[in-house]
Amino acid sequence: MMQIKIPKGSSEYHFLVTSFSIHYTVHEGSTKLPRLYHFTVLTSSLDCSELSLGQLLVGETYVRSPKDHGVLTGGLQCPDAYPKILGRQEQLSELVRESPDNSIIQEKMKILNKHYVRFRRTLRDGSCFYRAFMFSYMEILRHLQDKQDEVTRLMECLDISKDRFSRLRWHKADFSIDPQKYFSRVVSELEEVINVIAAGCTSEWLYQRSLQESFSGRVIPLLRLLTETEIRTEKFYKQYIPENLSVRQFCRKTVRSLDAEASTIQMRALTFALGIPLRVEVVDNSLMDQGVLVKRLDFFHETDWDKGPVRLTRGYLSSSTAPIQLKQGSYNADLLSPDGTPMLTLLCRRGQCDILYRK
Repeated sequence: MMQIKIPKGSSEYHFLVTSFSIHYTVHEGSTKLPRLYHFTVLTSSLDCSELSLGQLLVGETYVRSPKDHGVLTGGLQCPDAYPKILGRQEQLSELVRESPDNSIIQEKMKILNKHYVRFRRTLRDGSCFYRAFMFSYMEILRHLQDKQDEVTRLMECLDISKDRFSRLRWHKADFSIDPQKYFSRVVSELEEVINVIAAGCTSEWLYQRSLQESFSGRVIPLLRLLTETEIRTEKFYKQYIPENLSVRQFCRKTVRSLDAEASTIQMRALTFALGIPLRVEVVDNSLMDQGVLVKRLDFFHETDWDKGPVRLTRGYLSSSTAPIQLKQGSYNADLLSPDGTPMLTLLCRRGQCDILYRK
């Protein structure tokens, strides 16, 4: 793995761009990288929105050389020294031990430990929500009885999003090919993987496939485009956008940029676009009048997905909270647990989104 260091400022963080199949580089002044090099970009202020989606997604990418200093420093390092974009399942109790000096976080993790047994870490790179969302969905799909029915439903949702996508105005500079062709190409690649899952695959195959940048590096930007298409199409979201930003500016800054973390708006939009119910357990340092409680968000779509609104149910989980029967939405009931709550459940901490597994 080649490490590329861009020393802007004093506080550096990892922006992971792993396993890209780099056919060639573009833009004058870019540093040309050999084929199939694994590399990490270290930067304190890298603006990922400057990278063309098309360059990242059809095998064309580049690292632009800063004018005031060189780029390549350090030596080759073993890929195992870098964190994976998806970890293996771990006992949830491990997160209790990781916060020995924070009694609030410890107590909230203990509350969750009564309802969940394991969790799976995702890389903290701004795309952790999208990565966790898709991988958890594919895991659930593996265990559905009517897998093909769910695949058909999902593809119908993608067809509708594709139609909406084609009606919006997109800057061609964001794509190295025609935007509609790009969208169709990546959806087709996703469909191929989904069909393999529906036909039957092992959990190890799914895990290893999801680690491959040739898949995850294309699917995550697709999920961001689905989210942006939903936000730009539906007037509902405008009330949540700051007055000093247009809808397109908001999306470019908080959705399209590859290091932009998802908030409630993005979560709601992706849930709506794909018709997949979602539960989010939020663990932070906040305290309520009632004491230590875990904030819970349930995203549902109650009616026909292209007509009705998304319902966001807010609640709190304590050490004595009993399961609440919730109204089902108009999606595949197999995506719901027996008590009517979303099967797809994520754990959100500050800047981090992981996958939760129920007892």
